[in-house]
Amino acid sequence: MNRLPYLELDRESGGVTYVYGLSDAGVRFVTSVYQLAKTFDEHSQRTLDHELEISWFHMVLKKFALKHKLQLYWQQADLKCTISPDAMFALTDPAKPEDKGTLYYFLEMERAKIGHYQNGEPSIMKKLGKYHEYYGSDACQKEWGTFRQFRVIVVQRTHERRRNLLKQLNQEYNHRMFWLATEEAYTKDIGGEIFATPKDWEKVGYSFLQA
Repeated sequence: MNRLPYLELDRESGGVTYVYGLSDAGVRFVTSVYQLAKTFDEHSQRTLDHELEISWFHMVLKKFALKHKLQLYWQQADLKCTISPDAMFALTDPAKPEDKGTLYYFLEMERAKIGHYQNGEPSIMKKLGKYHEYYGSDACQKEWGTFRQFRVIVVQRTHERRRNLLKQLNQEYNHRMFWLATEEAYTKDIGGEIFATPKDWEKVGYSFLQA
């Protein structure tokens, strides 16, 4: 194992907090069981909060899947293709027909403000624009082999940031493929109607159980 010190901004007192993960040796040790394990060696401390949020989402999602008897597939390594998500996952309902029982998702933990620009364009809009082009494409089918349609789960820190991004997406990429939620909402009830889409964001809440 490896560990890195982690600064908790909302912690008022106490000792140092550490985050633990597999070392290079640990990854080699578990390869026979899980080939997609990620190493924690040489991990940047600047991105620890981002990695922790992805892990927390994974744990909450796994509990949700077990509770509702859904099969969860999760992939967080070997993801670089036309797009580079934080994770890819699939939820399968065994009670549904085989060709309709599985839905695919890409996860984006977005902590930057919409005003964070790259080459004159908000970085998050540039990233989501690539997903919009990727949806239903031959490239998606070729790179993943099993699907070409998907949803993009975008998790943001505050309701205000989510609202601003929804309004921007409504103007540029008005599609229900984008599901936006806040960190607080998924932590409290990931199975609830916590997701909004650019298409009807002021009216409807979506959930994994309605997918």
